[in-house]
Amino acid sequence: MERLVYLVFALFAFHSTIEAQTTQGRFCLEYFPQPLVESYVDSLVSYLSKQMSQEDQLLDSTTQEYIEHFASLATRKSKCLYFSSDTILINEKVDDELTNAYMILPAQNKLISREAGGLVSQNYFLESGNEQGYFDYLITTDPSDTKLIEGFLCYRLELTELYYAPEVESPHEKKYILYVTDEISLPGGFVLGNNLQRIIGCPLEIQEPLNSKVRISYRATGLRLSLPDGIFQTL
Repeated sequence: MERLVYLVFALFAFHSTIEAQTTQGRFCLEYFPQPLVESYVDSLVSYLSKQMSQEDQLLDSTTQEYIEHFASLATRKSKCLYFSSDTILINEKVDDELTNAYMILPAQNKLISREAGGLVSQNYFLESGNEQGYFDYLITTDPSDTKLIEGFLCYRLELTELYYAPEVESPHEKKYILYVTDEISLPGGFVLGNNLQRIIGCPLEIQEPLNSKVRISYRATGLRLSLPDGIFQTL
Protein backbone atom coordinates (compact mmCIF):
# COMPACT_ATOMS: atom_id res chain seq x y z
CA MET A 1 0.00 0.00 0.00
CA GLU A 2 2.79 2.45 0.91
CA ARG A 3 4.49 1.77 -2.42
CA LEU A 4 1.23 2.38 -4.30
CA VAL A 5 0.71 5.68 -2.50
CA TYR A 6 4.29 6.68 -3.33
CA LEU A 7 3.81 5.84 -7.03
CA VAL A 8 0.58 7.85 -7.20
CA PHE A 9 2.31 10.81 -5.53
CA ALA A 10 5.29 10.55 -7.90
CA LEU A 11 3.06 10.47 -10.98
CA PHE A 12 1.09 13.46 -9.70
CA ALA A 13 4.30 15.40 -9.05
CA PHE A 14 5.66 14.55 -12.51
CA HIS A 15 2.40 15.60 -14.19
CA SER A 16 2.38 18.86 -12.24
CA THR A 17 5.94 19.59 -13.35
CA ILE A 18 5.03 19.01 -17.00
CA GLU A 19 1.98 21.26 -16.64
CA ALA A 20 4.12 24.02 -15.13
CA GLN A 21 6.59 23.82 -18.03
CA THR A 22 4.09 24.23 -20.84
CA THR A 23 3.78 28.01 -20.38
CA GLN A 24 7.34 28.64 -21.54
CA GLY A 25 9.70 27.18 -24.07
CA ARG A 26 11.26 27.50 -27.48
CA PHE A 27 11.11 25.85 -30.88
CA CYS A 28 11.70 26.63 -34.55
CA LEU A 29 9.09 26.32 -37.28
CA GLU A 30 11.30 25.22 -40.15
CA TYR A 31 10.52 24.94 -43.84
CA PHE A 32 11.45 21.52 -45.13
CA PRO A 33 12.09 20.73 -48.85
CA GLN A 34 8.98 19.69 -50.75
CA PRO A 35 9.44 18.56 -54.39
CA LEU A 36 6.15 20.06 -55.59
CA VAL A 37 7.02 23.45 -54.14
CA GLU A 38 10.61 23.34 -55.40
CA SER A 39 9.60 22.51 -58.99
CA TYR A 40 6.85 25.15 -58.96
CA VAL A 41 9.22 27.86 -57.76
CA ASP A 42 11.96 26.90 -60.24
CA SER A 43 9.47 26.98 -63.12
CA LEU A 44 8.00 30.31 -62.04
CA VAL A 45 11.39 31.98 -61.63
CA SER A 46 12.52 30.76 -65.04
CA TYR A 47 9.34 31.98 -66.68
CA LEU A 48 9.45 35.41 -65.03
CA SER A 49 13.12 35.87 -65.78
CA LYS A 50 12.63 34.99 -69.46
CA GLN A 51 9.46 37.03 -69.99
CA MET A 52 10.49 40.13 -68.08
CA SER A 53 14.19 40.52 -68.78
CA GLN A 54 14.26 41.14 -72.52
CA GLU A 55 17.12 43.34 -73.74
CA ASP A 56 14.72 46.16 -74.58
CA GLN A 57 12.89 45.99 -71.27
CA LEU A 58 14.37 47.06 -67.94
CA LEU A 59 12.97 45.43 -64.82
CA ASP A 60 11.40 47.80 -62.34
CA SER A 61 12.25 47.34 -58.65
CA THR A 62 8.86 45.79 -57.78
CA THR A 63 9.20 43.12 -60.49
CA GLN A 64 12.79 42.42 -59.44
CA GLU A 65 11.72 42.00 -55.80
CA TYR A 66 8.88 39.73 -56.95
CA ILE A 67 11.27 37.43 -58.79
CA GLU A 68 13.77 37.45 -55.92
CA HIS A 69 10.98 36.62 -53.48
CA PHE A 70 9.98 33.50 -55.36
CA ALA A 71 13.57 32.56 -56.03
CA SER A 72 14.19 32.51 -52.27
CA LEU A 73 11.21 30.33 -51.34
CA ALA A 74 13.12 27.09 -51.80
CA THR A 75 15.79 28.27 -49.37
CA ARG A 76 15.74 26.90 -45.84
CA LYS A 77 13.65 29.29 -43.76
CA SER A 78 12.64 29.23 -40.13
CA LYS A 79 10.80 31.15 -37.44
CA CYS A 80 12.30 30.50 -34.01
CA LEU A 81 9.92 31.20 -31.12
CA TYR A 82 10.77 31.90 -27.50
CA PHE A 83 7.69 32.19 -25.30
CA SER A 84 6.75 32.72 -21.68
CA SER A 85 3.39 33.35 -20.01
CA ASP A 86 3.24 36.95 -21.30
CA THR A 87 5.93 37.45 -23.97
CA ILE A 88 6.84 36.03 -27.38
CA LEU A 89 10.09 36.67 -29.24
CA ILE A 90 10.33 35.65 -32.90
CA ASN A 91 13.58 35.39 -34.87
CA GLU A 92 13.10 34.85 -38.60
CA LYS A 93 16.00 33.34 -40.53
CA VAL A 94 16.90 32.49 -44.11
CA ASP A 95 19.50 29.74 -43.92
CA ASP A 96 21.51 30.85 -40.86
CA GLU A 97 21.09 34.60 -41.41
CA LEU A 98 18.75 36.52 -39.10
CA THR A 99 16.43 38.55 -41.37
CA ASN A 100 13.84 39.84 -38.90
CA ALA A 101 13.16 39.90 -35.16
CA TYR A 102 10.20 41.15 -33.19
CA MET A 103 8.52 40.75 -29.82
CA ILE A 104 4.80 40.43 -29.02
CA LEU A 105 3.28 41.42 -25.67
CA PRO A 106 -0.36 40.32 -26.14
CA ALA A 107 -1.68 41.58 -22.79
CA GLN A 108 -0.31 45.05 -23.60
CA ASN A 109 -1.34 44.86 -27.28
CA LYS A 110 2.23 45.63 -28.33
CA LEU A 111 4.41 44.48 -31.20
CA ILE A 112 8.00 45.70 -30.82
CA SER A 113 10.47 45.51 -33.69
CA ARG A 114 13.94 46.86 -34.38
CA GLU A 115 14.51 49.32 -37.20
CA ALA A 116 17.47 51.48 -38.18
CA GLY A 117 16.50 54.15 -35.67
CA GLY A 118 16.04 51.72 -32.77
CA LEU A 119 13.04 49.91 -31.29
CA VAL A 120 9.60 50.68 -32.69
CA SER A 121 6.36 49.86 -30.85
CA GLN A 122 2.98 49.45 -32.53
CA ASN A 123 -0.35 47.78 -31.84
CA TYR A 124 -0.39 44.01 -32.37
CA PHE A 125 -4.18 43.64 -32.53
CA LEU A 126 -5.88 45.90 -35.10
CA GLU A 127 -9.47 46.93 -34.43
CA SER A 128 -12.13 46.63 -37.14
CA GLY A 129 -12.35 49.87 -39.08
CA ASN A 130 -8.63 50.55 -38.59
CA GLU A 131 -7.41 52.87 -41.35
CA GLN A 132 -4.71 50.34 -42.22
CA GLY A 133 -7.24 47.50 -42.52
CA TYR A 134 -7.96 44.67 -40.12
CA PHE A 135 -8.09 40.87 -39.85
CA ASP A 136 -10.75 38.36 -38.97
CA TYR A 137 -10.61 34.56 -38.84
CA LEU A 138 -12.77 31.51 -39.43
CA ILE A 139 -11.65 28.41 -37.54
CA THR A 140 -12.72 24.76 -37.78
CA THR A 141 -11.14 21.81 -35.97
CA ASP A 142 -10.89 18.11 -36.76
CA PRO A 143 -9.83 16.21 -33.62
CA SER A 144 -9.89 12.92 -35.53
CA ASP A 145 -6.94 13.96 -37.75
CA THR A 146 -3.86 13.81 -35.52
CA LYS A 147 -0.05 13.79 -35.70
CA LEU A 148 2.68 13.27 -33.12
CA ILE A 149 5.10 16.21 -33.41
CA GLU A 150 8.05 16.70 -31.05
CA GLY A 151 6.40 14.29 -28.61
CA PHE A 152 3.07 16.17 -28.48
CA LEU A 153 -0.19 14.86 -29.91
CA CYS A 154 -1.51 17.47 -32.36
CA TYR A 155 -4.88 17.72 -34.09
CA ARG A 156 -5.86 19.43 -37.34
CA LEU A 157 -7.17 22.98 -37.37
CA GLU A 158 -8.17 24.88 -40.50
CA LEU A 159 -7.84 28.64 -40.29
CA THR A 160 -9.12 31.08 -42.90
CA GLU A 161 -7.53 34.50 -42.55
CA LEU A 162 -9.70 37.35 -43.84
CA TYR A 163 -7.98 40.69 -44.40
CA TYR A 164 -10.26 43.68 -44.86
CA ALA A 165 -8.29 46.35 -46.69
CA PRO A 166 -9.45 49.98 -46.51
CA GLU A 167 -12.12 50.85 -49.08
CA VAL A 168 -12.23 47.30 -50.48
CA GLU A 169 -15.54 45.44 -50.27
CA SER A 170 -14.38 41.80 -50.42
CA PRO A 171 -11.72 40.56 -47.97
CA HIS A 172 -8.54 38.85 -49.11
CA GLU A 173 -8.62 35.18 -48.03
CA LYS A 174 -5.71 32.99 -47.03
CA LYS A 175 -6.33 29.45 -45.80
CA TYR A 176 -3.90 27.71 -43.45
CA ILE A 177 -3.87 24.13 -42.20
CA LEU A 178 -2.38 23.81 -38.72
CA TYR A 179 -1.62 20.89 -36.44
CA VAL A 180 -1.90 22.20 -32.89
CA THR A 181 -1.53 20.91 -29.36
CA ASP A 182 -3.45 22.09 -26.30
CA GLU A 183 -0.62 20.94 -24.03
CA ILE A 184 1.48 24.05 -24.76
CA SER A 185 0.13 27.50 -23.98
CA LEU A 186 1.21 30.47 -26.11
CA PRO A 187 -0.07 33.87 -24.94
CA GLY A 188 -2.57 35.73 -27.10
CA GLY A 189 -3.41 32.79 -29.35
CA PHE A 190 -0.29 33.56 -31.37
CA VAL A 191 -0.10 31.90 -34.78
CA LEU A 192 2.51 32.80 -37.37
CA GLY A 193 2.54 36.49 -36.40
CA ASN A 194 -1.06 37.02 -37.40
CA ASN A 195 -3.57 39.27 -35.67
CA LEU A 196 -5.50 36.38 -34.10
CA GLN A 197 -7.60 37.51 -31.15
CA ARG A 198 -8.80 34.15 -29.89
CA ILE A 199 -7.18 31.25 -28.12
CA ILE A 200 -6.18 28.20 -30.13
CA GLY A 201 -3.72 25.39 -29.51
CA CYS A 202 0.00 25.87 -30.10
CA PRO A 203 0.82 25.24 -33.80
CA LEU A 204 3.65 22.73 -34.29
CA GLU A 205 3.00 22.39 -38.03
CA ILE A 206 1.75 25.10 -40.39
CA GLN A 207 0.80 24.58 -44.03
CA GLU A 208 0.70 27.98 -45.74
CA PRO A 209 -0.75 28.47 -49.24
CA LEU A 210 1.66 29.47 -51.98
CA ASN A 211 -1.25 29.45 -54.39
CA SER A 212 -4.59 27.60 -54.69
CA LYS A 213 -2.87 24.26 -55.34
CA VAL A 214 0.54 24.38 -53.64
CA ARG A 215 1.25 24.71 -49.92
CA ILE A 216 4.48 25.40 -48.08
CA SER A 217 4.86 23.44 -44.85
CA TYR A 218 6.69 24.49 -41.69
CA ARG A 219 7.21 22.04 -38.84
CA ALA A 220 8.45 22.47 -35.28
CA THR A 221 11.94 21.19 -34.48
CA GLY A 222 14.11 21.37 -31.39
CA LEU A 223 11.29 22.02 -28.93
CA ARG A 224 12.51 22.68 -25.40
CA LEU A 225 10.39 23.58 -22.38
CA SER A 226 13.00 26.02 -21.09
CA LEU A 227 14.39 29.43 -22.04
CA PRO A 228 17.96 30.76 -22.37
CA ASP A 229 18.78 33.34 -19.72
CA GLY A 230 17.95 36.90 -20.78
CA ILE A 231 16.56 35.87 -24.17
CA PHE A 232 13.90 38.63 -24.18
CA GLN A 233 16.60 41.29 -23.79
CA THR A 234 18.26 40.27 -27.07
CA LEU A 235 15.87 42.17 -29.33
